[in-house]
Amino acid sequence: MRLSQEFRNRTLFCIAFGLALVAFSGCSDSGSETAGATSETTNGIAVAVYDVNRNPIPQARVTLYSKADFAVVESAVANDSGTARFDSLADECSGGNCFVEGIAGVDSALMTWGKFEPTDSASDFAMEIELAPSASITLRTGAATDEEVFESLRLESTPYMAMRSGSDYVFAHVPAGLFTVVAGDTAVATFSLDAGTEADTLVTVPGKTREYVFEDFNDGDNLNNMTKDYPNYGWYYMPHKGASFESPDSAGGFASALVDDGTRGKYLSMKFTIADSGYVMLGTHLGLDTGYYDLSALSAVRMKIRGDCMFAVALEHYREIANNNYNKSLWFAKASDEWTELVLRPGKEVLDAKNYQVAWDEISNEIGIFSIFIYNGSRLEIDEIVFEGIDTVGAPAP
Repeated sequence: MRLSQEFRNRTLFCIAFGLALVAFSGCSDSGSETAGATSETTNGIAVAVYDVNRNPIPQARVTLYSKADFAVVESAVANDSGTARFDSLADECSGGNCFVEGIAGVDSALMTWGKFEPTDSASDFAMEIELAPSASITLRTGAATDEEVFESLRLESTPYMAMRSGSDYVFAHVPAGLFTVVAGDTAVATFSLDAGTEADTLVTVPGKTREYVFEDFNDGDNLNNMTKDYPNYGWYYMPHKGASFESPDSAGGFASALVDDGTRGKYLSMKFTIADSGYVMLGTHLGLDTGYYDLSALSAVRMKIRGDCMFAVALEHYREIANNNYNKSLWFAKASDEWTELVLRPGKEVLDAKNYQVAWDEISNEIGIFSIFIYNGSRLEIDEIVFEGIDTVGAPAP
């Protein structure tokens, strides 16, 4: 069938009119929906969020921070497919001027932090980030709890600040990575944090940090270092319930277990045999039998250890309750094949009333005995037992 001339003319008119409308719309400044959609597609960004096993993480929070002042520039929440979408890419984040943070889970269980480096694809910006278990940092200063040390601490090139707890500064949840801790513009410490780890270390502050070296074994005798100021009976070692010592031995005594390998000075090297419910113990009175010391300012006990056993460290009250038992604050630990610094914190002791294990605050001002109880394994090496938070034990109470 042939189209009439009138129909053809009308059709050509409609097409021309429609093209004119399209052209007019494309040049309009009115901000129509069509223009807006085009702008969002061109300038937007989709961030894909994964865990270490490449599983998408729904509800992850993705935030862009300005490198200039660490202010929040943009923030979005990942959808059910683990994609966080920003409608537009802010000018502040062009040219690599932003950091990107990813957080997921209760208490920031999963985190990441790094440079915001999206790749340019055909129609959109795109980036992938991987969230790993968060880490934590505790910086001990060994200062008095009421003494001003740092006004604040932060991780350099991040928005993460430390909260002060007593004489310590705590970064409770931070991403894995290499970080420098700064106070103002001054570097305090540098950490390489693995995912899920807890760093706990002393930062020595001149004139503020208090430390008392309780024992380093370098003098080669059986007396702890408090003997330099106050008399005591020295170290003793006892097997229980069928356990036995190979080192120290009965012939050479305590000194026979002091070893010098030429790299760290002398240290205590114990070897033993433990079966069933047996155990061995090492201990020393801080002073004489009836003396006690106020250690309530103690912020930590640290010591270097190496071995293959489970053991417990205790600070015990001076007064015997019954059958050579004393109320004690006790911490459990495990030795490994490499030298490791063990840090024991008042307030984190294990409570068990039936075994005379009590809170530190109950006995801290009347401490008479330092003890180590070893429950399994065959060896334990110890060096550099240090009391943090005090620089002198003071005179013993009568």
